Amino acid sequence: MAQKDNASLEETTKDLFADDEFNLKENRHENRKRLITIIVILLCAVCLFVTWRFYYNNQLKPVSNSHKKIIVEIPEGSKIDDIAKILYDKGLIRNRMIFQSYAGRHSRGIKQIKAANYRFEPSMSSVEIFNAMLNGKDYDGEVAITIPEGKNIKEIGAILESHHICSSEDFINETKKVSEYKKRYTILSSYPDNADGRTPLEGYLFADTYQFTSNSSASTVVSQMLANTQKKFSKDMLNKISANNQSVDQILTVASLIEMETKTDKDRPKVASVIYNRLAKNMKLQLDATVLYALGEKKTNITNDDLKTNSPYNTYINNGLPIGPICSPSLKSIKAAINPAQTDYLYYVSEPSTGKMHYANNLSDHNQNVNKYLK
Repeated sequence: MAQKDNASLEETTKDLFADDEFNLKENRHENRKRLITIIVILLCAVCLFVTWRFYYNNQLKPVSNSHKKIIVEIPEGSKIDDIAKILYDKGLIRNRMIFQSYAGRHSRGIKQIKAANYRFEPSMSSVEIFNAMLNGKDYDGEVAITIPEGKNIKEIGAILESHHICSSEDFINETKKVSEYKKRYTILSSYPDNADGRTPLEGYLFADTYQFTSNSSASTVVSQMLANTQKKFSKDMLNKISANNQSVDQILTVASLIEMETKTDKDRPKVASVIYNRLAKNMKLQLDATVLYALGEKKTNITNDDLKTNSPYNTYINNGLPIGPICSPSLKSIKAAINPAQTDYLYYVSEPSTGKMHYANNLSDHNQNVNKYLK
């Protein structure tokens, strides 16, 4: 019986050792699998990191080997994502997000990118472009600036400032030096010496595309624009103005009204005829554009209170032409003011949706047009 118990104990012990050996092998196998998994994950992570770094660095490389000079304007208050979009749209960087990432990590704390004009090439890397901006290496060469037709002095100043040509304040202050410019430009010969109440040089700075140098003096800008206006008035145009017993100042004033009241070239001479016909009959011009100029804002709905605005520009309360031009007119509007259509029109309305003009030579027909097209 004892021998049987011993045999059973011995068998049990063997089984326990066998189980322990199996469990040990199983644990070793599991540990090996776990280790292999960790190694695979680490290798994948390394591969992903290497791949990402390769892609990241590749996206910072130049877009091409082109040495074409590209002027970039960075507006005031631009953030990194704004700058990245500007550069990407100009074809100077490969990837907006990568540029933003790099710029964010290398912006040197609170240092900001200077709002200015810059000149870059597609052959420059994103790193070179970013460092050039961060270090304030702005461009001081010429930049093409377009002054749209119909803009006034205040708006022109804002355009110049936004393109880093000169400050709006300096520009507006420079336009006040009319007496100095009258000595140099004959186009100003009919500009009244006593011009209290009018915006200095309004209408005399021709709307055009200019090549201005970054950070120019305001005097350089005003001089270039006045010289351009003077060139636009040909000898034949000046002779026709004189033959009609008019002045350049009157023509620019009428042209500025035409510019703001019309949308199509065919209507310019007709609107000119309305203006002259009403003046001949001593009728108030009653042009909304003059009210808006007097208010200093552009809006679609003019109130009765607006029409009563006390200003020498308001043609609803004053007879004759406003005290001066209300914008920089186009050459087409200037020519229409010199050569108006021959009509008996006294009124017009413009369809809000299309800008199509409808004319009338009496108040009854005009009121019918108002009811038909404006209500």
